[in-house]
Amino acid sequence: MHKNKLITVIGSSNFDIIISVKKNPKAGESILAKDLFTDYGGKGATQAVTASKLGGNVKFLTCLGDDVFGKLVFDNFKEKKMDLEFIKIFKDQKNGMAAGTFDDKGENIVICYPGANSLLNKDVIIENLDHILKPGIILTQLEIPLESVEYLSTKKTKDNTLIVNPSPVDNTIDYTPILKNVDILIPNEIEIGQLAGMEASTLEDIKRASDIVLDMGVKNLVVTMGGNGVLIKNRDLERHIEAEKVKVVNTVGGGDIFAGSFTYYLSISDDLVESAVYANRVAAISVTREGTQSAIPQLSEIEEFEKFLIN
Repeated sequence: MHKNKLITVIGSSNFDIIISVKKNPKAGESILAKDLFTDYGGKGATQAVTASKLGGNVKFLTCLGDDVFGKLVFDNFKEKKMDLEFIKIFKDQKNGMAAGTFDDKGENIVICYPGANSLLNKDVIIENLDHILKPGIILTQLEIPLESVEYLSTKKTKDNTLIVNPSPVDNTIDYTPILKNVDILIPNEIEIGQLAGMEASTLEDIKRASDIVLDMGVKNLVVTMGGNGVLIKNRDLERHIEAEKVKVVNTVGGGDIFAGSFTYYLSISDDLVESAVYANRVAAISVTREGTQSAIPQLSEIEEFEKFLIN
């Protein structure tokens, strides 16, 4: 193992409202919920908290509102002993929010309100660029203004590994200016199809879509495919990691916990495949329980991973 590289996460922070339902509703349908939970989320925050909880050397750049939800989110970061240096609080702004449902099959529907996340613009990146470009790993997503991610991708140096979790994807946008500068892209099976401009419903489809995205300039792909595992692909490597067999309860934060744990393990190993294997296990534990950040496993649980497996 290597000494922990610096991990700088740049992304969103949300307060989450999660509703448990027997079956997700159709358009126009009203249903009764089974239960309701609140948690702390946002793709950036969940990824940063995951990497930090596992032992990563994490700095997190994010924008919060000064409303009641922003205060709750800030207190959550303090409770989790996150570094608070780059957490920006904006006066008279609403914090980011996410509302979602998950059903008995573990499938989820999530709607996000950006709030203060939309203020993490290019100016904020420029203001903090000296720190962001310190040697290490930069991890970001698409829940912040696209101009920020694009600018960041053009400024990274040979001392930075840029990891992008391309979520959410807007089919009307050309992401090539960003993708050509990305060292590691972590999409799910839907997002890889969207980026490639094709339907990707089978493993062979996903492999073809991955080749299209690699042609856009991405150096390495780590595609999360839920129950179908993980595909790692670059010009010299293709590796399919089977999904771990666990009892799925809720998949809401699974992708972000994967990205955070992958980045953590990469920071101590520099090994693409081993990082994906590790993250596959961490994310598998997380989907066996309810919640977003509250679903992030303890280190002791990861060490006893086998107890979560089912036949």
